[in-house]
Amino acid sequence: METMIQKALRLLLDRFGAVYDCITVQEENEHYRANIETEDPARLIGKSGAVLEALQIILKNILWEQNAEKVFVSVDVDNYRKDQEDRLLEKVGKYVDSMKDRNLSETILPPMSPYFRRVVHMWIASSYSELSSDSIGRGEERSVRVFYK
Repeated sequence: METMIQKALRLLLDRFGAVYDCITVQEENEHYRANIETEDPARLIGKSGAVLEALQIILKNILWEQNAEKVFVSVDVDNYRKDQEDRLLEKVGKYVDSMKDRNLSETILPPMSPYFRRVVHMWIASSYSELSSDSIGRGEERSVRVFYK
């Protein structure tokens, strides 16, 4: 699968006229992470990650079209998204610590994109056996609620 992801991403980047050094793909818990190394990351990231998000959506559609099963893949450029995830999970950890310190039954995180909500849900599930999470709200105001099981 890693080779298929690299080929599809190379084709996409070449059509886009992007200059890149290499593409690495790693698999973790049936989720693939492709990282593009480039000397011009701003072009592939775009304003607020818009180009990066579009690349990811197109890549997913290509892979889903080629496979009978759905492939979960995230695209990153020079670890831009990974750094965002790390900062987010650090903040979420502080919310959880505060919830525990104050003996609250739940805490509600600030609104975030579907991608980052999924990251938070997966992290809560793997890091806190006594906690659970769900998404609440609508549209741009959708956020994650963390609570005791």
